[in-house]
Amino acid sequence: MKKERIPNRWKKLKIVDSFIHAMVERNSFLMAGHQSPDEDCVASMVAFCLLMGKFNKKQAMILSRENWDKFPYLLSICKYNSILVIGDPEVIQQGDFDTVVAFDTPKPSMLEFKKELDELTAQPLVTVMEIDHHLEADGEYIGQEGYRLVDEASSTCELIGYLAVRLTKKKSIIRQFGIWEIFSRNFVLAIVTGMVGDSKMGQFLKTRREKRYYRYFSRMFNKMLIEKTDKNSGNFSSIEDILTELEKLSVQEENCFRDLFDHRRQTGVISWIALDYEASRELLERYETDIIVTVVKYTANILADESGYLSLIAFYDDPERSDLIQLRMRRSHSYKELDLRSVIAHFGFTNGGGHEGAVGFRLPKSEVADFDSFIKNIIEGTLELID
Repeated sequence: MKKERIPNRWKKLKIVDSFIHAMVERNSFLMAGHQSPDEDCVASMVAFCLLMGKFNKKQAMILSRENWDKFPYLLSICKYNSILVIGDPEVIQQGDFDTVVAFDTPKPSMLEFKKELDELTAQPLVTVMEIDHHLEADGEYIGQEGYRLVDEASSTCELIGYLAVRLTKKKSIIRQFGIWEIFSRNFVLAIVTGMVGDSKMGQFLKTRREKRYYRYFSRMFNKMLIEKTDKNSGNFSSIEDILTELEKLSVQEENCFRDLFDHRRQTGVISWIALDYEASRELLERYETDIIVTVVKYTANILADESGYLSLIAFYDDPERSDLIQLRMRRSHSYKELDLRSVIAHFGFTNGGGHEGAVGFRLPKSEVADFDSFIKNIIEGTLELID
């Protein structure tokens, strides 16, 4: 079933109440995200684990070991709050969890450790829930009906913030479990991290509804974060601190960025980089795939702002990982007329998704006979959409 916006507030509250009921009644929760996760994906899993910890329930989150170095302070929160981080698929055992919650994942095929999760969720007593803000055309529900908190939002973390606000009104539940504070500093930090990381402080939001909710939650959580942080501790104390941290690049990432940026070109209002097979192979020989993926996202942001309209980056994936050509398109925060999901629909790509300000899509390299002509066709077709 294709993902759709929740039609009204009553329906949304009903879904949130179903989540809270499950948090009360069920016993063990496994949080799952998508492959090559971003800040919102990991932060949403951390935030929900912190919520479940207030109910004294068993909880764990999936984050492949190769990604552990990318999210140091989020994993520090896990360490100091006794959240189990599962880095290897063989650790997942049937019977360990009666509830699986998917976060920030457009469709089932994109889940991390999908094979093991399929075996777990095939058990009749396992409930599958979902929180996500992706509503692209090819998105598919993961959670069971009634447990799909999938709606238009700046981020998945914003939806968890909405759930937490609703939880504060459940006074009998709060007394039952002796919850003295829902919005702890670490919970707020995780929520703000996801909201900032996905929307770049609201720059890539378009609809009035998205902007209204983002303003409400960002102001509320920013105020909480400042109140809960010792200004002399050296810890994060504002949204600006978090955004700065998220955009820092390691030495390797900085070098990769420079190598990638040397290939930039401009056609019309689109600033772009397209690495053919040989150029991609040279980059892969110097840097790990995960570093390249991280830098590509960062570079797409830089190029988009440089052009004032759109950016496009294309490269061949590591052949040991897949036979795909990867493409990413980003929209400048000053240009909001084109929903980038329409670009995916225009070209008929079936493997891709994202939100209106940033999309990723991919296709087998066997389907591209002439790489240069392929890139030229995408650029010209996108320029026609802009016109």
